Amino acid sequence: MAASLSGAALGPDSWDDLYDFLDPGRPEKPERDRDAVAEAKCLELRRKLVVFFSARGCSEAEDLAVDTLLRVAARCRDVDVTGFGDRTGYFYGVARNVLHEWQRHETTDAEHRDAFKSEWIRLPVTDAASWDEPDTARRHLARCLAALTERARRLILSYYAEDRSAKIEHHRAMAAEFGRSVNSLRIEVHRIRKAVRECVHERLREDS
Repeated sequence: MAASLSGAALGPDSWDDLYDFLDPGRPEKPERDRDAVAEAKCLELRRKLVVFFSARGCSEAEDLAVDTLLRVAARCRDVDVTGFGDRTGYFYGVARNVLHEWQRHETTDAEHRDAFKSEWIRLPVTDAASWDEPDTARRHLARCLAALTERARRLILSYYAEDRSAKIEHHRAMAAEFGRSVNSLRIEVHRIRKAVRECVHERLREDS
């Protein structure tokens, strides 16, 4: 997940609002020096937020730090800061929410990957002798999935996310989400799965 920037509905004045939030005395400063303090604080906050997310095992720490800044920029004009001795504390409150969203997404994404791997791993391989190590194919599978576009990866992983009894309704919901018929969705998934399978087999052949 990379994390979504859905929390950032930025208006034309959002960055001015953010700079005023970081440096309350900014509006009274001469134009030549007006942004210096706020810019320095913003850069330092970004650095600290990257550290915050990295220390919690986030693989997309820089994106999450930017997402946090954008979310604050979108809403800081309406924030009551009377309870914050240091306004940077508000950023960490938002960062914790971003972190929780990322963790939920990662948990769901991992479940989808496992479901897809279980489904995919049962398919026949072109060269069984290439499977010298139990985890070799799964390692290559992870790399081939990472090479897909975000949309294709989300589609293929979500397609195999539900147990057999719930798949029909799940696929209908997915078709509606992606604006496709169930049949065209199935065809697209088949094409993606074929591409991933060929990618993995090519890597296996290279190993052998």
